[in-house]
Amino acid sequence: MSKSLVEENRELKQQIKALKDQVNKLTAIIKLQQNQMFGEKTEVIESVVDGQQSLFSDDELAQLQDSNVSITEVIEKQTKQVVRHRKAKSSGQRTAFLDGLPQVDKTIHLTNTDCPKCHEQMKKIGNHLYSREVRLKPAELYCVNLYQESYKCNDCDEDGKDMIISSQMPQSLLPHSYVSSSVLAKVAEYKFALALPFHRQVKLWQAVGLPVSGRQLATNIITVSQTYLKPLYERLTQLMQGENVI
Repeated sequence: MSKSLVEENRELKQQIKALKDQVNKLTAIIKLQQNQMFGEKTEVIESVVDGQQSLFSDDELAQLQDSNVSITEVIEKQTKQVVRHRKAKSSGQRTAFLDGLPQVDKTIHLTNTDCPKCHEQMKKIGNHLYSREVRLKPAELYCVNLYQESYKCNDCDEDGKDMIISSQMPQSLLPHSYVSSSVLAKVAEYKFALALPFHRQVKLWQAVGLPVSGRQLATNIITVSQTYLKPLYERLTQLMQGENVI
């Protein structure tokens, strides 16, 4: 009976020791995690060196059970210096641009030419260029009346009829229409270069005094395209298809 108690006591002591070892191991793990989460740390920098490993082995980390002990990792900080180069200002472009425009001189006159002190008439001694600015001249419509000249020869007749020679008139872009090529060219520019629909162009043209609708603009552009541009398109297509290599 006593022998069985001794063996049972020995087994219980071994179990207690194993449990204590397990408790110590778990306690060390908990303290290590607390230290990593809440302990003192070095400041965090951008990037860790590729391939850099911890300075401590697993056994050494297990021994660090004190929460006041902090782990410092080797971190490399790289400073990148950015050099900005400012583009040098090109001199003379502003003056050359302004000189290339039509020039209009405007003088701001002095409203009162009497001397503010003695009230006598002052004498003009000159003026100087104060500033230069670009101004926009609003678009305006004007009507061109084309007259055809006719000449009669007093010495010639043809079958008893007068010999009358008239000047050759330019062909109208759109017969029986008062819209000229300059207007339709601007309509096409707004439509295809600036992507401005016809119905939005109406307000622009009405603002300068042209009574027109979006349907009229579209019809005129289609008519001009079919009359003048379609033959050119078909001819270019024939030339391209006739080549061995496109």
